[in-house]
Amino acid sequence: MADVRPFRALRYAPTADPALAIAPPYDVISPAEQQALYKRSAHNVVRVEYGVQRESDTESDSRYTRAAADLARWRAEGVLALDERPAIYGYRQEFEWAGERYTRQAWFAALRLEEWEKGVVKPHEHTLANPKADRMSLLRATRTQISPVYSLFRERAPSDTQIPDGEPLFDFDADGQRHTLSAVTDERDIAAFQAMLAASDVYIADGHHRYETALAYRDEVRARASSWTGEEPENFVLMALTRHDDPGLLVLPTHRLVHKPFDASDAMKRIHHHFGVESARTSDHLSAAMRHVHDQGRGDETAFAMISVEGSRVHVLTLADRAGVEALMPREQSEAWKRLDVNVLQYGVLLDVFGIDDAALKAGGAISYVQDPMDAERAVASGTAAGAFLLNATPVDQVLAVSDASGRMPQKSTYFYPKLPTGLVIRAVE
Repeated sequence: MADVRPFRALRYAPTADPALAIAPPYDVISPAEQQALYKRSAHNVVRVEYGVQRESDTESDSRYTRAAADLARWRAEGVLALDERPAIYGYRQEFEWAGERYTRQAWFAALRLEEWEKGVVKPHEHTLANPKADRMSLLRATRTQISPVYSLFRERAPSDTQIPDGEPLFDFDADGQRHTLSAVTDERDIAAFQAMLAASDVYIADGHHRYETALAYRDEVRARASSWTGEEPENFVLMALTRHDDPGLLVLPTHRLVHKPFDASDAMKRIHHHFGVESARTSDHLSAAMRHVHDQGRGDETAFAMISVEGSRVHVLTLADRAGVEALMPREQSEAWKRLDVNVLQYGVLLDVFGIDDAALKAGGAISYVQDPMDAERAVASGTAAGAFLLNATPVDQVLAVSDASGRMPQKSTYFYPKLPTGLVIRAVE
């Protein structure tokens, strides 16, 4: 049962311009974007989330200690201040994608940390050691959860629970998006929200590394404590929660670039073992191919577009032999996991045709990833990539089904768009 609590957020003062203060999550910021954010404001949250690094870094003077110093100074100067009352924070993020306008709703709360095996909070991705070590160093130095874990929740039984917006705090535009934040402090509204989450399953969408880091930090602090009640602040993590069927919930595909050279004619012969293939020139038919791929996905079929360097061709691959491809997959995986398009591509094409196995993926260099089909086309045309595979987005229901079966999805299976900004609300672990 998910245990969520209101908390006193650490927020920018009303005199600050939030449009200049917020930033994307640390793990999607390029070095150039990082420098631009430093210049945007002396108080941009990136200075804490991704502290300034110097060549002379030492253990006592590092980007983590500098982040902690900036955070302490901002609090002392009143740039950041704790809210007087605990609250659940309602958030609306309005954005545009492919000519359509979306509005996504989330609520910020403190959620009790639970180990994965308890099934209260469910992951869908594996984590890596280096990002967790980085986040742990920052958490130890600042004792502050700066960027939220982003999760989806699904009520086990339908309800009509509606949580009022509460007191408005921010309403501003930044980077082409509109951000609206409010504080829900009414005890009855908070109780209704807590009851709704207690009767829901919670699934991490973004922030697996942050969640596991918070768990490890809790255990580290608990091991040093002379007593432990379970109500200490380290037992909770800053989380933003969105209903799984929110109409503004948008998942984008991540496309694969193949860097291993291959003979297109031979590859197509092998692809025909499991897939039907239609081919045309990319200059005329890339958009049409992507529409066809999208239409196949809506019909619950598996299809990809493949761009080949030879002759600048685009091929639409439609799965014709699901049993044959699934026979190449690990037996222990669930049916939900085996039906993922990314896994059909991995085992039915990347492994079976190109010999790119899990070890090659982990080693890096064989595959890279892009969001825009046009970037994929340009990479093949320029010779940067030997070929490209363009996929449909993974539906949210499939993500939840894999999590329910205790599975983990492959790298770059989902891209929830847009990312939640960092800096709207911060949770001090105190």
